[in-house]
Order: sequence, then C-alpha cells, then structure tokens
Amino acid sequence: MQEKISAGQLASIVILFQIGSSSLFLLASEAKHDAWISVAIAMILGMGMLIFVTMPIQNRAPHLDLMEMLNRYFGKYLGFTLGLAYIVYFIYKSVRNVREFGDLVILYLLPGTPLDIVMIVLLVVGAYAIIQGIEVFFRVGQLVLPWLLLIYIVLFGLLFVSGLVDLKRLLPVFEHGWTPVWNAAVPEVISFPFGEMVVFLIFWKHVAQFGDFKKFTLIPYIFSGLFIVLTNMLILAVLGDLSGAYVIPFMFGTSLIQIGGFLERMDPFVSLLLFGGVFFKQATYYLAAVLAAAQLFRTKRHVVVVPVGAAIYVGAKMFKSYMEQIQFGFEHNLKYHFPIFQIVLPILLLLVMLVTHAFKRKRDDRGLEPPQHE
Repeated sequence: MQEKISAGQLASIVILFQIGSSSLFLLASEAKHDAWISVAIAMILGMGMLIFVTMPIQNRAPHLDLMEMLNRYFGKYLGFTLGLAYIVYFIYKSVRNVREFGDLVILYLLPGTPLDIVMIVLLVVGAYAIIQGIEVFFRVGQLVLPWLLLIYIVLFGLLFVSGLVDLKRLLPVFEHGWTPVWNAAVPEVISFPFGEMVVFLIFWKHVAQFGDFKKFTLIPYIFSGLFIVLTNMLILAVLGDLSGAYVIPFMFGTSLIQIGGFLERMDPFVSLLLFGGVFFKQATYYLAAVLAAAQLFRTKRHVVVVPVGAAIYVGAKMFKSYMEQIQFGFEHNLKYHFPIFQIVLPILLLLVMLVTHAFKRKRDDRGLEPPQHE
C-alpha cells in the first residue's frame, strides 16, 4: 500500500526544505548590500521553473515518481542511467549538508568534538526518521515548523527592539549597476536554494489529495522565498557590507543583542535553527535517495537505508576542510553540476513527455476515425 501525506504536511516540508540553513547565511554576497535583490530575482526565476517545468512534469504523470518517469519516457537503459545519476545527485546534496553541519557545529558549538561523531549522529537521526516512513517524516516536519518559525520571529523582534537594524545600510540600491546583482543571482542562487525543488518529483505522487499538490507547493515556496529575502535584508541591515566576512552572519548579528543588561547570548537559539534547518534539508535528500534507489533497484526501502547513509558519510569525509567544500561548491557545483539536474534534465524530460503525449493523442485520434468507404 502506497504511503500518503497530507497537503499540510507537504507544505511544511517545502518550507523547511527551502529555508533550511540558507536564511542564516548571506546569499549572493558578491552583490554586497544589493544581495537581497539578487535573492528575490533568483526566487522569481526559480518559481518560473517550478510553475512551467517541474510541476507540469508531475501533473502529466500523477501516479509516477521521478525514477518511474525516467524509465517510462527514456527507456530501460537510458532511464536507468539517468535515475542512477539523480541518486548520486541526491546523495551529494545530502553530503554537502552533513559536512557543513559538522564543520559549523565544531567551529561554533562543540570545538572539542570529533567531526565523525557529529556527522554520524546527524545521519543516524536521519536514518531513524526515514525508516519510520514517509508519513512519519512529513508529520514530524509539520510539528516542528511552527516552533522554528516562532524562534525566527522572536529573534527578528529582538533585533529591532535592540536597535541593531538600520535600513539605511541597504542603500543605495544598484550602487554598482544591474550586472553584479544579476551575476550573483544566476546561476548560483537559483541552484541553491530555489532550484532544489526538483527533489519533490520523488514525493508528490504520495500526496493524498493529488489535486492540491500545486497549491500546497507554490504557496509555501513563495512564503519561504520571501522569508529568505527578509532574513538577507535583516542581515544586511544589521551588519552592512561586512556581512560577507562572517561564516554565519545571522548568528553574529543576534550575538549583538543586548536588552536591559540581561537579555543576550542568542547563540543557542540560532543553533536550534541551524540544526533544525540542516536536519530536514539533508534528511529530505537522504529520504529521496533511499526511495529512488529502492525504486531503481526494485528492493525494499530498509535494505538501502544503510548503504545510502554510508555513501553520504564517506562523501562528507572526502573534503579536507570546510573551506574546500565551500570553494568546490561555488566554483563547480552551483555553476555547472546542479543546473544539469535542476534545469536541463527536467526541461528535457518535459519535452519528451509533451512529444510522447502528442504522438499518442494523434495515434488515438487516427484510431477513432471512421472507415473510409468507396
């Protein structure tokens, strides 16, 4: 029996997945105090991809996931190859999140803890959630989301009350012209985080009320996109152009909060946001890789949970340092690798689907034509 998720649970995971830890960092930092504009542009372009490519793919094959679509429309061998490539992509995206979380925890919270322990704990928690099933994982997301949003709202309020927010730091707009703003948005910020919605081609078929999947994906996408734009604006309004000099600028900005001589040190709350955001991000990719592998190799989900988790762990260990994985990500992944899976292949899949359906409709129409009599 196929597991089902509610529209509300889908919306919650979309928000948690999109926000992840990206709201804690300054995206498009190359655009300096215009970075929030770059993020807004990338959000709009990503929304166009979602509306005109990703969701139409699912709409044309409502009962199939990505692996099944690739097999049906590209054939047995090419479909298998592309499916395997997507599994590697999902694993690698989880690798990036696991390694980033491990490095940041050691850097800011537990400097004496071995990196291996931090990453293994995160993966074990993720594996446990995945073994419980899709329904449980999505239900947990629905329960956790309000608390994480509440922490964000409280921290936003404290930044304003403490007088740290100066909106003049966002000016002048387009000081260096349009080009730096556009270059910062495309393709980097589209690749992360807005182009990552392709992963939901694994999950959408499980929505109980399938007709609701568009609305309960698009509205949360817009909400989370605007939320990320807002957090980028707040980071810039608090720290100005120096925001890009900090590894986690949101954490540094909240560390400046001092109200009444007793309300300060907000780091533990930002740590909760970091853990919650990264956990759901990496676990979503981990779950997608497990479901895809189980589908591709025609086996049970629990059989591939450990091998996929081991692959994520080994991949996370391959980077020598935090800076190496960040540099590799910006120089190669965001510009060249991720767009293949987020843009090129989805567009190609949609075109093949359109052509296939057009030929089928034409063939069916011919079959309905009445016989010609002399």
